[in-house]
Amino acid sequence: MSDFAPFKALVHQRCGLHLEGLAEARLFRAVASLQASTGLTDTTALLKQLTSDPALFDRFVSQLTVNETYFCREPEALNWLVSTYLPERLATQKPPLSIFSAGCSSGEEPYSLAMMLFERFGEQAKTLFTLTGGDLDHQILAKARHAVYGGMAFRALSPAFKERYFSPYQGRYKLHESLRQWVTFRPFNLLNANENSPGGPFDVILFRNVSIYFDKQTRHHIHQQLSQLLAPNGILLCGVTETLGNDLGVFELVEAQGIFYFRRAEQPAAVPTDHSHVVALCATPDDNSEGDSASKELASSTDLATNAPSEQAMQNTQTDSIIQQLQTAHRLLNQNAFDDAAKLLAALLKQQPWSIDALVLAGLVARWQQLPQLAYDYFKRATYVAPECWPAHFYLAELYRQGELSDEPSQRRQRYAAVVRLLTSTPTSAGGLETITSPLPPGDARFLAERYLEAANLTLASTSTTQGVD
Repeated sequence: MSDFAPFKALVHQRCGLHLEGLAEARLFRAVASLQASTGLTDTTALLKQLTSDPALFDRFVSQLTVNETYFCREPEALNWLVSTYLPERLATQKPPLSIFSAGCSSGEEPYSLAMMLFERFGEQAKTLFTLTGGDLDHQILAKARHAVYGGMAFRALSPAFKERYFSPYQGRYKLHESLRQWVTFRPFNLLNANENSPGGPFDVILFRNVSIYFDKQTRHHIHQQLSQLLAPNGILLCGVTETLGNDLGVFELVEAQGIFYFRRAEQPAAVPTDHSHVVALCATPDDNSEGDSASKELASSTDLATNAPSEQAMQNTQTDSIIQQLQTAHRLLNQNAFDDAAKLLAALLKQQPWSIDALVLAGLVARWQQLPQLAYDYFKRATYVAPECWPAHFYLAELYRQGELSDEPSQRRQRYAAVVRLLTSTPTSAGGLETITSPLPPGDARFLAERYLEAANLTLASTSTTQGVD
């Protein structure tokens, strides 16, 4: 452990990342990769090389964060921002309004806003708003600028908008050029707003699902840095589970229509009045635009159990082995061919009703088809068959945390706790999967589960304290 302490200190000093506990596994892998690429095994020589070579340090840091994100993450806040808050600001402030995504990862968040703003304001949106994303990881910024996505990136995006704003590209999907060019991406260190400054001042700063990587003292320092970038009457939005952990005294916490945000203590509270337009870009569990969701899920469940797979998806599967069928279903899932994947898996589960791989894959497919109850059923069956199936526990918890199912805090905490317990006991466990691998590596799943547990316990403690005072 002591051999890695200097690397922890260097990363914390330069980037603020807190690499204790569960994050250590990624640090170990990153150091091993660094040794292999440089040929250096001596810690002193390796640190000297890492400190003096910015490009090498960038590649090193890129291995230390999870970068697990997707379009329209936590849609309620984005819908409120686009449909209510920003129109109200435009009524009192001359455009353009500037929006900054701090810790933007591979770009899904600023591109989500680009699509939503274009839907709300049309072509005029490009003159009304500027969009900037910033991240410390140069490699992930390159991916953001390229704007090519697949798989889990689309799990919360309306299929209609995916078709409208993306085009097929080499087996994946590429964002239309006009929106891609609208968003600017810049290197950005949260610890130093003046280093590679992203510009500003910004009317809105998004600091969502990023602070889990930082301890309290570092988060306080980051807030001070972000305050330098925030316009006098601007707001700061954090992730839903991070709000209490970011109430650190630098900003004032405000609530509007169920959405919590931070503002400077001296500025007046927003009084949003525009409710005339509802953005349908972000899929939510209550979206009944095509009929009753429960009926749709029941019908889809029946279809999955009875329909034969499409000819293309099922060709030659009569002679394929179970492993080949699972691999085919996995490939279809990654290609976003959800219907074909679902039909293939339904047929497979008729043959092998207790296949852990098939159940987990079917749960992921159902989730991306926006059938959360069906996804729940598949994941729950997987945990019955294999209680050690940590991917199923993790995604069950995510269904609650992401609002895809009505939240049950005790169930959510129980599932995340199961992930931590299982992966603490066996850190590299496959979770009962024999053919496929979980979309989320075990080390990352354990890291996220522990952070979400911390956030849940913080919320629970705050609620208990409030109730005690009352």
